[in-house]
Amino acid sequence: MGISTLIGLKAAVLFLAFHYLRESNWRLFSLPFLHASLVALLIAIASHPTVNVPLLLGKSSDGSFPLWSMVIFGPFLAFIRVFSALRRLLSREPRYNEVCEGVYVGGWPSSSAEVPPGEPAIIDCTCELPRSSDLSRNAYLCIPTWDTRAPQPSEIESAVRWASRHRSHKKPVYIHCAYGHGRSVAVMCALLAALGVAEDWKDAEKIIRERRPCIRMNDLHRKSLEEWSRCRLSSKRNQDLNVSSVILSDASRNR
Repeated sequence: MGISTLIGLKAAVLFLAFHYLRESNWRLFSLPFLHASLVALLIAIASHPTVNVPLLLGKSSDGSFPLWSMVIFGPFLAFIRVFSALRRLLSREPRYNEVCEGVYVGGWPSSSAEVPPGEPAIIDCTCELPRSSDLSRNAYLCIPTWDTRAPQPSEIESAVRWASRHRSHKKPVYIHCAYGHGRSVAVMCALLAALGVAEDWKDAEKIIRERRPCIRMNDLHRKSLEEWSRCRLSSKRNQDLNVSSVILSDASRNR
């Protein structure tokens, strides 16, 4: 079940609570429920695959949320933080796993104690969780994506190039989403293929599953990876053709 369905159901429950309190002459206490239900409805629409606007929440490129976002979307942002904390308490899964040397995938770090060693460069695939102030010294790239949705192929490519530059300098890389199961795994699949650790993203998914068995990419993640793979292959062919054209041109001039 996707985020738009879950949040849509939440909106309905909150609106019913608002209606009940209003009819019970608790009108003042009913207003927060009305606000929360309207926010949930807006997020349910914005997170639907046909709409998909993760920038609605206003998360900045540095991982922070502006004041207007915290005021308007406060009920949702607070709900996500509480839900994430409870889920972590009930889960025995490690926060992160090393997939290959210096490359890690996992869940959202709320402090510097929850990231891999070596002050890693961080790729954040969430649009709903903030960057911890403890991680302000770490190199950081935000690819804002709704939970259960996939980054765009162009965003995956940007993340792959960014991570590859840091790996070329032997810098550890940590890719995370909320729990390290979907969004971050999709980006990790592309990175492993680009680094030559895996033959393609499908092979990369198998490698990641061996290290982190609870991953669960969905059809949207795989579709985005397929498009990324096709675009990358097409770009490589065009580069090869350009190189061949230059070589032939130089050879013609030298005759």
